[in-house]
Order: sequence, then structure tokens, then C-alpha cells
Amino acid sequence: MRMALPEVVGYDMRRILSALKAHNALLAFLAVVLLSRPLCAQERVLVDSLFAPSLGMERTFIVLQPVVRDTAERFPVLFLLHGYSGGYRDWIDRTKLREYVRDLPLIVVLPDADNSWYVNSATNSSLRYEDYIVHDLRETIAARYPVDTTREAIAGLSMGGSGALMLAMKHPTLFRFAGSFSGAFPLLRFMDDSVTQPVSRGIAASLRAAYGAVPGPVRTENDVFTLVQHADSTWPYLYMATGIQDGFRTFLAQHRLLTDSLRAHGVSYEYHETVGGHSWQYWDRELKRMLPRLREILKF
Repeated sequence: MRMALPEVVGYDMRRILSALKAHNALLAFLAVVLLSRPLCAQERVLVDSLFAPSLGMERTFIVLQPVVRDTAERFPVLFLLHGYSGGYRDWIDRTKLREYVRDLPLIVVLPDADNSWYVNSATNSSLRYEDYIVHDLRETIAARYPVDTTREAIAGLSMGGSGALMLAMKHPTLFRFAGSFSGAFPLLRFMDDSVTQPVSRGIAASLRAAYGAVPGPVRTENDVFTLVQHADSTWPYLYMATGIQDGFRTFLAQHRLLTDSLRAHGVSYEYHETVGGHSWQYWDRELKRMLPRLREILKF
């Protein structure tokens, strides 16, 4: 059955052509906007897990991964460590991490390490958290995700800052960059001195569990002041920041002392004393400030 066209078809066609031109202009504009966006967008937040032989248990972690448009592409990776009493969700839930890395071609891994201080425990041989981070986790990430293993970095806050520095110093060929915000490495040096550096019972107990109740090799082997004595040309770039209002009374002086030692041993580093305390507001701000330097060192 044939249908008669409306008598005003000519007028309607002109309107249609005009609308098509406007539509095409809009499409062209949208194409320019979309094509001008960064080629990598941090759109995948994945909760993953592995069985860790170093711990004899399952461990959960979060991965922030850019959208992969080329299966051959490999990305630098940042292992971002939590602090005492924290967990793998802290950086996601309590900072603007996702916003800061959204358009970066960077994989970010957020592990869970309890209150381990990221060391192989002096009191429980089944809790080898250094081995977990350095071997189990790194190797799993490299196997499951498009990681460029020549561009690995590690950073963290408080206990995690201490852990990041320690692990990078002990394994300098694995990490090209290490970052520490309010690094808690002074607590190891003062763990037997409750007057100079008083801490809560929980922190004190965790320190003894990790490093031993009395001085021994685990304390020595994980002390950044001892480790820096062995610095050489393979060491990564070290980035440190601490707040001048930090509530831990030994932190500021000990950070200054460590930078003196780094400088004396020719280590590449930078150090920032900035306004702020031992708080998430401070760590969020300093994370954002660190990322441009990370990009410069890892070249992405």
C-alpha cells in the first residue's frame, strides 16, 4: 500500500537537513572532546586476592588499572602501603587517590599487611610480610596485570612509609622510587624508650611482635639508619615528607637525621617538611604532591 507524502514535504525536508547539519556539528564537537582526553583513563578498580606462601593464608588487595587499549602495552606500578591499624581500602576510602591517578598510565596496588611493619616477624616465623610484598604480591601482580617490571615504585604512610623505605633499601634493584609520608621508622629506634617516644599499648605490642622483644638481628636488618650505610649506585630515588606538627615527638628530628645520612652517602632523595600533622588530610595532600615526581622518575 502506497502512502501519500504530506503536502508540506519540501518544508519538512529543509528542517530535517538543518537538523542533520546541527547534529553533525554536535558529533564533530564530541569527537574532538573525546579524542582530546588522555589515552589512558583510570577506570578499573579491581578487588583481587592471592594465596601467599610467605604467610600461609589468603590475602586481599585492590588494583587501580588504566583502561588497556593495546594488549602489548605495559604500565609502571606503584605499591601503596597502609599504616598501623589500617587496611587495603584506606587509600581508596580516605583520600582522593582515584581522582589523582584517574588519567595516569599507572597501575596502583593497595595491599593488606595487618600491623606487621612489613617485616618478616622476629616472633612468628610463619608471618613473613617482607617476603609477601617483595615476592608473592609483586610476582602475582606481574603475572596478572600489564606491568612494566623495570618501572616499579613503593610508597606508604606512617608504618607504610617506614615499610616502603625499608623494602626499597633492602631490595634496591626492584624499586626505582620509594615514597614515605610521616614515615614511622623512628619508632624502631625508640621502641624500648617509653619516655622519649611514648606509644599506645597496641603499637608497642606490634613493634615487639615484628622486631622482637629484645634487640636482635631483625631490628638491625630493618633499621633504615643501618641500611643506608650500605647505599650504592643501584639505590632508588627516595622521597620523604613529614608534617611539622606531627604528634610523634621524635619524627621530625629523626627525619632530619636520616636525610643527613642519605646526603652523606650520596643517595638521590628529596625531603619536605610541610605544615600538617599525623593525619589523613596531610597524607592526601602529600600524595598528590608526590605523584609529579614519581612521573618524572619513572618517565610516564
